[in-house]
Amino acid sequence: MTASTTGLEGLRSYVDGDHLGGGDPLRVTDPATLSTVAEVPTAGVADFERAVLAARRAFDRGDWPGIPAAERAAVVLRFVAALEARREHLGETVVAETGALVASARGVQVDGALGQARDAVRIHASLPEEEHNPVPLDALVTGGRVATSVLTWEPLGVVSAIPAYNVPLFLALWKVVPALLAGNTVVLRPSPLAPLTVLALGAAAKEAGLPPGVLNVLVEQGDAGARLMTTDPRVDAVSFTGSTSVGSAIMAQAAPTLKRVLLELGGKSAGIYLPGAVDRAADGIATVMRAMAGQGCVLQTRVLVPQARKDEVLAQAAERVAALRLGDPRDPETDVGPVISAAQVTRCADHVAAARRHGGRVVTGGRPRPELGGHFFEPTVVDLPDTANPLAQEETFGPVVSVLGYRDVDHAVELANDTVYGLSGGVFGPTEEALAVARRIRAGTVLVNGGYFGAFASSGGWRRSGEWRERGREGIRAYQQAKHLTAVSH
Repeated sequence: MTASTTGLEGLRSYVDGDHLGGGDPLRVTDPATLSTVAEVPTAGVADFERAVLAARRAFDRGDWPGIPAAERAAVVLRFVAALEARREHLGETVVAETGALVASARGVQVDGALGQARDAVRIHASLPEEEHNPVPLDALVTGGRVATSVLTWEPLGVVSAIPAYNVPLFLALWKVVPALLAGNTVVLRPSPLAPLTVLALGAAAKEAGLPPGVLNVLVEQGDAGARLMTTDPRVDAVSFTGSTSVGSAIMAQAAPTLKRVLLELGGKSAGIYLPGAVDRAADGIATVMRAMAGQGCVLQTRVLVPQARKDEVLAQAAERVAALRLGDPRDPETDVGPVISAAQVTRCADHVAAARRHGGRVVTGGRPRPELGGHFFEPTVVDLPDTANPLAQEETFGPVVSVLGYRDVDHAVELANDTVYGLSGGVFGPTEEALAVARRIRAGTVLVNGGYFGAFASSGGWRRSGEWRERGREGIRAYQQAKHLTAVSH
């Protein structure tokens, strides 16, 4: 597939209502075949400066922040509809640039993303723009006069949005739609590893009639533009999804201007299988492999099972995982596709090697598979003796799952919490028992026997997994600031 056959018009950066001309080309590669998907012109630092200026002007002097919320919502719905008209081509492009399985790309990464964008409009409509602040009546009486106390919600201003590569459309819309609904203007910079589906947002914005400067989309080869987005004093907030190390750097870059920083960062999530649910562990491990080849920050890549049944689980997992078919994501028989890059293959191999050096045992997999023609790494299960092993502590972002044994429930909770991360987790077993364990896990989201994933429930990390939350009511309020209004009769 090339840029001319994707069906996605406007595969160029979009600034202040117009597509940019040609910059140095960025070659986007299919991770399954290493063929060129497209070559797109990149934006330079001057283009990013222009985008920030356009967003600042659109917020300070334009109508977007001040028009009624229902009118903004109508424009956002037209924007989503413009993307929905490109649904088929978006799905094809997600497969080509990320290596996602076809069913996942279409059903989850495109249809799911667009559905949640529409749900975000519903959530925003349910939130009051102002609400009475609950102050006791005796506290409101001032000098014989009664004061009113109202809390209003207003936009932050200019938002820099920087999503990751693994689910590019999902992550971009989680940031852009709430920010726009709240009345902000946005500068959006996709990952250079997977920019194509996100670039489609520029064409959709133009078609939907978003005013110039309200949404700007720029792709770059390096990170100079991203640095400007996180340091420029004209930017009021930064929303980033990616690694903890980069998130930490962004927080430092934003600190001098005291921007709001919204971070969804790395994870090393644990899945605890209670004694009544141990038979589900092998399938749970296989599910991690199938989900974007393990490239998901919320995936449960540490599996905790009763020590007495650990060998049994490892044997079942080895059989289940060894049967997974690694290969072309367009083949309906494929279970696990490629990782995004050669660097990611190396990271997987290095993490497995480190696990071995520290006493881990590879039960199945553990090798790169270059003969398959792309960036492939075997689905891998590693038996770990304890959480001191680096594989139990460091995020791999690939099809590598570790299995640890616990003595009792208290020990399981201790192992699950023995990490600097706190993004997600899961507990499997009888509902009441599993819920009680879930309440003890130090993470922003804990799924019990699967749980719910959708626009109406927010997610977000604790500790080194991030700040603030996305989706749900909290995901809208994250792009707003509160103002207290109080008045007494004249």
